[in-house]
Amino acid sequence: MAAAAQGANLKDEATCSICLEYFTDPVTIDCGHNFCRSCITQRWEGRDENFPCPQCREISPWRSLRPNRQLGNIVEMLKQLHLPPVKPPEEHLCEKHEERLRLFCEEDQRMICVVCRESKDHKSHTVSPIEEAAEEYKVKLHVWLCSLKREMGSAVESKHKKEEQCAALKNKLVAEKKKISSEIEELQQLLREKEETLQGRLNEMHKKITLVETANITKLSNQIMSLKTLIMEIEKKCEEPAWELLKDVSGTLSRCNKVTLQNPEQKKKTTKKQKKKKKLPRFQGPDEEIKKYKVMVTLDPDTAHCELILSEDYRHTLLNPHNELKKLGVYLDYEGGWLSLYNADYMELLFTFPQASFQHRLFPIFYVYDGVMLRMV
Repeated sequence: MAAAAQGANLKDEATCSICLEYFTDPVTIDCGHNFCRSCITQRWEGRDENFPCPQCREISPWRSLRPNRQLGNIVEMLKQLHLPPVKPPEEHLCEKHEERLRLFCEEDQRMICVVCRESKDHKSHTVSPIEEAAEEYKVKLHVWLCSLKREMGSAVESKHKKEEQCAALKNKLVAEKKKISSEIEELQQLLREKEETLQGRLNEMHKKITLVETANITKLSNQIMSLKTLIMEIEKKCEEPAWELLKDVSGTLSRCNKVTLQNPEQKKKTTKKQKKKKKLPRFQGPDEEIKKYKVMVTLDPDTAHCELILSEDYRHTLLNPHNELKKLGVYLDYEGGWLSLYNADYMELLFTFPQASFQHRLFPIFYVYDGVMLRMV
């Protein structure tokens, strides 16, 4: 089988590519290919210059046919060997005439046999040997191949540029992201600092409000305690016999008139202002003219001193006269948990301890300085 294949290859080498038969009077042209003298002469018929090779399409400027006697001898030897004809593959046979496909029809763009060429279907068509047509189409394909390669190179270059642009944009995006993250962090830091500042102001305001509220509640609690003590005294006084009731009724009434919520510090300030007022010379200007611009002043409870108690219309404050303490009263509400100290002469509340829950017996203990006498009644 291998010998048959080698014989077929040898026969192909001794076959003219134009007539596809054994060489007859083989000649060699300038490019080195071999053809039958009659075949190549017929192919170049009518040409005076530019003679193309039917196989490689190389152009020769002159007609040059060199006899190849050695190849002719080899062909004669092959003929004497009586090599079995090599039947071409079935796919290379004409389906209509069962002849080998040797030619290519340009109009129908298909391979045909020599019988088809003489038929009326292809007689007027441009027909060329398959090898020649293949070479021509190789040239066309080569042109397209070069064009496509250039286009592919351009596409690859464009892709590379686009990749570089994308990489640059990604780097820019990363840098912009870092910048934005930094700006966001700065804004968050500013917001945290602002929040701390506002929270501090809010806490300070809350403390002030709490102090004012506590002071007001404490004063009101002291007032209630003083009033409660005085009420209890009056109720007890009213239950006493006539001679006992009248015994100190003037003192009780005096204490009722002098009950006030003014603290000692405020009384001192008021006394100082009154002394300064007395020292100032009296203004002798046109009083009647000034009185035309008289207005009623309304005090602001939010900005008033925490020790000042304003009236309901916010136009008056309570003042206490200054009195020295001579008698100290102790008021104990064991069940309620209240313990208060007050001026026993005027029933003026001095101090109230925070409310507590008493669980055991209570004993009075006082500390006095040297030279001070204390008498409990």
